[in-house]
Amino acid sequence: MKTISVVCQKGGVGKTTTVINIASVLANKGLKTLIIDTDPQGNVSTYLNQEKSNTDNTTTTDILDGEKNINPLKVIDNLYLIPSDIDIKKHNSEKIIGGSKLKKIHENENINTFDIVLIDTPPTMSSLVQEALATADYYFIPSKPEFLAVEGVGQAMSFAKQTIAEVPHTNPVFLGVILNQVDTRRGSYQDFESELKHILADKLFKTHISQLTEIADSPFYAKTVLDFNENSKARIEFEELTEELLKKVGL
Repeated sequence: MKTISVVCQKGGVGKTTTVINIASVLANKGLKTLIIDTDPQGNVSTYLNQEKSNTDNTTTTDILDGEKNINPLKVIDNLYLIPSDIDIKKHNSEKIIGGSKLKKIHENENINTFDIVLIDTPPTMSSLVQEALATADYYFIPSKPEFLAVEGVGQAMSFAKQTIAEVPHTNPVFLGVILNQVDTRRGSYQDFESELKHILADKLFKTHISQLTEIADSPFYAKTVLDFNENSKARIEFEELTEELLKKVGL
């Protein structure tokens, strides 16, 4: 099982959209995939048109509260969800002294049946993000190709390093930065990309996600890129991005 956290304390960079679309492509490839949502807003459930308060399934709050009988919600074939809810806020500022509570999923028989676990996080630098990082084997950072967004990348990387230093048994591998909402027609983009390549080297994903209306509108219609035509630019980009991700984690 490979566990990957997706972090960035800056909102609006396409974090949840990236998680859901990568997870959908993974599931379509036949990989049993689980999304764990640690964001109090519960946007993963909203996007996937799932009920956040379904008492038949485990929430992330339940796991942090010590629940051992974990029952993920099935979304479609090979794609499952452990949703978040507003109650998770009580864990948002806890000091992680004895180690991650969420990391205990690695000891759970139900969770160990998954090939890949993706953890979506809130746009903050908080204990919930530290829980996600401490649970993960890997992490990546989504960003828009804008100066202030990339400044946020540096802050997210620093926070991850701080977490690795402070939280026991934490050592996720940094996979890199994924650029979202890319418009190559902007005059500054080529210079911007070159600067990022200079700074990040192989930690900048080769596959970028374009600024496309169909991606921006897809949460409203509860659609993923798999609902688009096979020749759709959005679908092709996310399929290529997922392939790149799988190579980075050795699958």
